[in-house]
Amino acid sequence: MADKSIKSGTSKASNFVTGSVGGNVTASINKLPDSSEPNKPGIKEALTQLQKAIEADSNLTQKYKEKALKQLQSLAEAGKNPQGNQEIAEKAIIFLKGLFTGIPKTAKLIEQWEKLLPAIASFFGFEN
Repeated sequence: MADKSIKSGTSKASNFVTGSVGGNVTASINKLPDSSEPNKPGIKEALTQLQKAIEADSNLTQKYKEKALKQLQSLAEAGKNPQGNQEIAEKAIIFLKGLFTGIPKTAKLIEQWEKLLPAIASFFGFEN
């Protein structure tokens, strides 16, 4: 019985942390400019879509979701000055690429990542 209590407590704590991290990510993303092209996602839209995919993915543990969201926040913060923060953005993209290699190729998160990475990379002046 005590074991269940511990697991439940851990789960609640993990969800709280992810919620807190997710809220910080959302706040950082919302400070970015909207896309100037209606049919093409800008950095704000791309990061928002990727955040939703990370939070919804069942292949990532809470720990890795939090790590991914923190990298997403780094990208959002770097997006305020893309040319001056290329190194931060590059490290975040490399981290996310590495993290996502362990996820099945059929996962919705991977589909979103492959679709959004070109927009994110080009925003910071990188080639995919």
